[in-house]
Amino acid sequence: MKQLPVARSACALAAALAFAILASPAHSSPNLVANGSFENVTATSTDYFWTAGVANWSTSTDGQDLVTPSWYTNGYLQVPWVGLAGPFPQTSPDGGNFVLSDADYHTGAISQTLNGLTPNTQYTVTFYQALTQDTEVNITVPGPVTAYWQVSFGSSVQNSPGMSANGATATISPWKQQSMTFTAQNASEVLSFFAVGTGDPPMAALDGISVTAVPEPAAAWLLSGGFLLLGWQLKRRGKARSG
Repeated sequence: MKQLPVARSACALAAALAFAILASPAHSSPNLVANGSFENVTATSTDYFWTAGVANWSTSTDGQDLVTPSWYTNGYLQVPWVGLAGPFPQTSPDGGNFVLSDADYHTGAISQTLNGLTPNTQYTVTFYQALTQDTEVNITVPGPVTAYWQVSFGSSVQNSPGMSANGATATISPWKQQSMTFTAQNASEVLSFFAVGTGDPPMAALDGISVTAVPEPAAAWLLSGGFLLLGWQLKRRGKARSG
């Protein structure tokens, strides 16, 4: 038995609805963070974050470094006597440059103002974090360190999961992606990352920052409804053919 024209129309409508939702801005929300991978810089080698010319970001202290991949080949950060303990990888999963912050000395946040937000809308903040201890002969004492990232989105604050490492045993907290959800109160909000830790010293790493809008529940419901309708019509078509 041939499929009824009404069934064909319903299938076409369901498929079109699903495609429209998948292609909609709410479903494929753009990253609202500029230079979230820290690749747009003027520095050609590892340097203090505030002098490395990191576009779109700002800080008020010298407690952070902009780390370039060449540190791995050189075997040190800014100067030959400062390295990283343990098997710390050359880059994060995001690749390229990353940020390293001393979470217990000259601490300070790196921040960026996000524009184009929709008030009372939820946004997901994702990023990679890791932890190690630096090595400075006759200065740092190899041992246990801890740290986490305090993330601020406007007036809201959340902490990332705590990390631990130990320079004495050459252990690190490897790169891992984190995700948080915030609600925008204004069309513009300040996003900031502040490393908090203990030890001598805890070097918290950061990379691959993105902020995307959470799809509205209505859009998610329409998407699931469209696929359910499409599945029902295909099942009905199969029964008609076997009848």
